[in-house]
Amino acid sequence: MKPDIVKIRPGVYSVLLNGRSYTIHESSSSAWIALNAVEWERLVADPRRRAGGATASSAVRDVKAAMPGKVVRLLASPGDNVEAGQGLLILEAMKMQNELRSPRPGVVASVRIAEGDTVSSGQVLVTLE
Repeated sequence: MKPDIVKIRPGVYSVLLNGRSYTIHESSSSAWIALNAVEWERLVADPRRRAGGATASSAVRDVKAAMPGKVVRLLASPGDNVEAGQGLLILEAMKMQNELRSPRPGVVASVRIAEGDTVSSGQVLVTLE
């Protein structure tokens, strides 16, 4: 199915795909994007160099807040084994609750926030091993 993409303002897009809504924020440097409040490094991959190499998602160590918000609920604790896509926490930002998910499988090394904390854009929330 083709996504429905609407530019909200410069660098912010609303995407509707398969009945799910996503918000994408581009950084001014264009090196990072945020999808539903989870930051991702934007890489151009050369498929000829993929064999045996690390992928972009395997390199992600810190899960950061893409925008200011309030931590509503923690879904993972230090020492927990997590899978790619597993929820780590719920962040309320711009009157929406967003589940921040693990970008890769790993172990939660640290959770740097608590329920009820207010966080700023770019703040590291969870670190993965």
